[in-house]
Amino acid sequence: MRESVLTNKEEYMLSLLTEESEPKKLSRQFADELNLGRISINPAEAQLVGTLVRLHGCRKFVEIGTLTGLSAQYIFEALPEGGTLWTLEKEPRHGDYASQAFAKLDQSKKKIQLVMGDARAELEKLSSEGPFDGVFIDGNKAAYFDYLTWAEKNLRSGGLILADNIFLSGGVWGEPTQRFSDKQISIMQEFNKRLSDPVLYESAIVPTYEGLFVAIKK
Repeated sequence: MRESVLTNKEEYMLSLLTEESEPKKLSRQFADELNLGRISINPAEAQLVGTLVRLHGCRKFVEIGTLTGLSAQYIFEALPEGGTLWTLEKEPRHGDYASQAFAKLDQSKKKIQLVMGDARAELEKLSSEGPFDGVFIDGNKAAYFDYLTWAEKNLRSGGLILADNIFLSGGVWGEPTQRFSDKQISIMQEFNKRLSDPVLYESAIVPTYEGLFVAIKK
């Protein structure tokens, strides 16, 4: 959970970023209406995700966890002409809000497809569209290892994996500031250990507030 009051450092970083577009502001507004604004990705982290997607040259990308469509817009903007983003969301109300934001985007040269349903089931259906160039994991914490297992099977060699919330608010090192189950903590620890394996990935951890794993599949 990110703090609602910005630090001086965060205020300074925000002052250097381009103002968010109207569709992005709409997604933030919708998240606030759901009382979920504090878990929306912040502009600095969102811009980092978009920059990494762009630098990696991703054309076919999957996002797990749409919420109201904010991070999806940053990823979508980073895709080249002809690119496609599939973004997965389980909650109907979240999906309705995301659809309203996506409707304001120019999709004449690239596409964003909202996939509704349980991510584990929908990912299996999506496999026929692969191999994919990258995935952003920001969904059900108890399913992170399942998402990674899918990614290992369906990303191309050299594919990009981005995973948010890998610290579980301190839960992975035994000092949680939020309540997580033992199962969630154990799964995230296993997830992080797997992405740290140099035989399988070239990886790095970005020490954002909640932790962002960046990994390239070998």
